[in-house]
Amino acid sequence: MLITREMDYALRILRALHREGQLSAGTIAQQEHMPKAVTLKILKQLHAAGMVDSRRGSGGGYLLQTPCEGLYLGDLFHALGDPPLLNRCQQPGYRCENRPEGDCGLCRELTRVQQVLERELHKTPLSAIFQDI
Repeated sequence: MLITREMDYALRILRALHREGQLSAGTIAQQEHMPKAVTLKILKQLHAAGMVDSRRGSGGGYLLQTPCEGLYLGDLFHALGDPPLLNRCQQPGYRCENRPEGDCGLCRELTRVQQVLERELHKTPLSAIFQDI
């Protein structure tokens, strides 16, 4: 599992919208020191996932559709299409090469750790993460 640059940018976009409300893509890109084209691409993904909404026109921009109090890191991983899997044996439909009739001890342990990871990624809302210390 790796926090990709795309994931980092998505977090920064959500943080900017959480703090300031409605913003244009250009303003987000400038404030968060991100390329505008990448900002627009990620905003499109966040919009498709139902996390942000867009408004057209001179007073338009992007705003949160789902408040950050109800969003978690796990939601963001899934929205960007990169669920954080420890190993391929956590993928749906995976058949263990070592034990085709069932999972091996390694798969069972990694699945247990995967479940702990999923709980942790849904434990703290983004609003708490975005608070300044």
